[in-house]
Amino acid sequence: MSDTPIGFGILGSGNMARVYAGALATQVDGGRLAAIAMGTRAVALADEFGVDAEPTVEALLDRNDVDVVVVATPHSTHLPLATLVAQAGKHVYLEKPMALDIEECDQIIDACRRAGVQLTIAKQSRYMQMSMRAKQYLDEGRIGDILFLRPISVTPGSGFANVPQSWPSDPAEGDAFLDWGSHVCDALRWFTGAEPVRVYADYDNRTGLPLESPTALVQFRMSNRAVAQIVLCYEIGPSGFGTRRNNQYQIVGTEGSIFFDLDRIELVTGDRDETVWELPSWTLPDFKPRDPRRIGNTARQVEELVVSLRTGRPPRVSGDDGRAAIAMTQAAKQSAQTGQAVDFPFSSPARTQR
Repeated sequence: MSDTPIGFGILGSGNMARVYAGALATQVDGGRLAAIAMGTRAVALADEFGVDAEPTVEALLDRNDVDVVVVATPHSTHLPLATLVAQAGKHVYLEKPMALDIEECDQIIDACRRAGVQLTIAKQSRYMQMSMRAKQYLDEGRIGDILFLRPISVTPGSGFANVPQSWPSDPAEGDAFLDWGSHVCDALRWFTGAEPVRVYADYDNRTGLPLESPTALVQFRMSNRAVAQIVLCYEIGPSGFGTRRNNQYQIVGTEGSIFFDLDRIELVTGDRDETVWELPSWTLPDFKPRDPRRIGNTARQVEELVVSLRTGRPPRVSGDDGRAAIAMTQAAKQSAQTGQAVDFPFSSPARTQR
């Protein structure tokens, strides 16, 4: 295995770009940040981390010290940027959601395959400390077969979506469930080791947020007969914006249950109900892009990509995984629009019906 650092470039300069820059600067062994491009904050972010700010995407892609490009930009830009990165012979690390629909996902996968480069999709839910511990317990059979999963995200306007001029409020960037739901849909497949077979969804907007589906109830039936009920609400007030309310999971099995959030995990088996791991809680007023724990969730996946590139094995999170999550969010949207359950495998309606 070569000891030469893997060079990273970042496209984008918002909160997630800062998280990636922080991860590469402080927590990723074998990876090195080389340059940043795109966005009004690119120069300031590059200066902060002591790297170059390139004036164009092409200038960043022309650099010999960039092996991987992190695409941390609005959703509608993922397809054209990922395609450019692949055509330049650079590996693609693409922020979630992978794309706006499965047709775009297929084009990204094809572009990377044709170029012979690796593609991975950011899936923080697989790399958070508590979710990794929960997955370990599931794989060990601690709670038997999974019967039921309930992920809940309750966030006031997602901290940014209620700002009219922000890109998340642009209908061209997709709905709220595409954004957060792509996290949890991937987590459902990861936890269960199964694929969705049916979805029913109900969306609402009670407060007039400039977002589609700021409140969503989405139910999946999985191929292993597990049922998942997802609750998303961006419409609450400012109270409760903490890690013990923002991201909660309940997983019920034939022999026990697991309850976890971003700070704590509880295991219930037989007559025992124990908190097996707990960290101090923290709030997320601005997504905490400088917080070491927040950075660590991303750093673990970035470092895993570094190892995969050095050893020649595919990344653990593939383009197919990213596509599967988009198919789930897209099918949920179709269900909410029609009032009917949607079966899998999912066939996308005409793109004009986004």
